[in-house]
Amino acid sequence: MTETTTPLSSFERMLGRAATERERDQLRRVQAELGLHENDALWLVIFALQYYDGLYRQFPKAIAAEAQRVLSETRATAEATIRAGAESAKADLAKAIATTARDVAHDVARRQMVQWLIVGMLVGAGLLSVGVYIGARIGT
Repeated sequence: MTETTTPLSSFERMLGRAATERERDQLRRVQAELGLHENDALWLVIFALQYYDGLYRQFPKAIAAEAQRVLSETRATAEATIRAGAESAKADLAKAIATTARDVAHDVARRQMVQWLIVGMLVGAGLLSVGVYIGARIGT
């Protein structure tokens, strides 16, 4: 007994795998619509078209997967950049606060020094006045 070759088995041999149910249905529908026989030469063209149809159907999935990968990497990079920016901003803010606090402390110390200097001068002037007054009283 010789084994008969069906268009479906020829297609599967060309693919190197079993045809999917969808591919089988499409081939049966084409055969019925065109009235093809199993030994019709048009099958070779149909196999090639079916093969490329299967390949082209994979592109959207591959593109979507790659887009998702790029999006994930971009999101991770953006989050890392945001975190680094926030840490840098915190460090800059802490440095600015420390500088401002030091400047305020210097200003307060300068004002207190001026106040004590004025108080010292007033006390010195008062003591000098008392000394002059007492000296004038004793000398007369």
